[in-house]
Amino acid sequence: MIDIHCHLMVGVDDGAEDLDEAKKMIKLAKKEGINEIIVTPHYTSRLKVIYDNKFEEIQKIALQEGVMLHRGCEYKLQDALVQKSDLITLGGSDYVLIEITQGFLAEYVLNQVYELKLCGYEVIIAHPERSFEKKDIDKLKKLAEMNVYFQLTAASFIGAFGRQIKKFSEELLERGLCHFIASDAHNKSSRQFYFQEAKKYLKDTYNEHWQIDLLFEQNQKAILNGSGEFTAQRLTRKNFLKRLLGSIGRYG
Repeated sequence: MIDIHCHLMVGVDDGAEDLDEAKKMIKLAKKEGINEIIVTPHYTSRLKVIYDNKFEEIQKIALQEGVMLHRGCEYKLQDALVQKSDLITLGGSDYVLIEITQGFLAEYVLNQVYELKLCGYEVIIAHPERSFEKKDIDKLKKLAEMNVYFQLTAASFIGAFGRQIKKFSEELLERGLCHFIASDAHNKSSRQFYFQEAKKYLKDTYNEHWQIDLLFEQNQKAILNGSGEFTAQRLTRKNFLKRLLGSIGRYG
């Protein structure tokens, strides 16, 4: 699998504290079945000066563990607009990871996202299930109609951020407003990857297993290959009997 949102870089944000923690995170990722990671530190004004050295020091560790790293960054929307002539994209593609922190989707926010698209970027909104609420669904739909994409967090589906966020994550999935699932991992303990647990939960809950595979790997490959647009299918829940039979099959 491929993780497109991970705070693995050391000493640049609230991610890995040191190289030892970064190494442990990489080992955890490998156990989760993750073979490629796009490293996405939070943007700061000093990041570009130190980026290459910081990336290379963890790339060496990752290669020893059999994990390939790619360059990326997570931008607050306002920072992305200021830096729009020279953004760090995901794996050198046209895709840029954007965090919208306002907590609501005013019309001007949609216009600002459109401004980024006019600059030639494909916009992926990070963790909308944690930034917004049910009342924002119509605005999220408008963004989707603009060919803006959404990255949800694996941990959200297993309740790591609480019941309300778990429920909203599932609603976005069922409305076709999820194109990628990523970890947003920050450390080796409280903010891990949770890919296997989330993928198992989703396949136990929903009918469209092939679509779930797209959300964890195939769509991410398309970013790195620079190919195509992404369509998100609405996922449908298995009925109670199917879920029960699945449980019997696993534990019987």
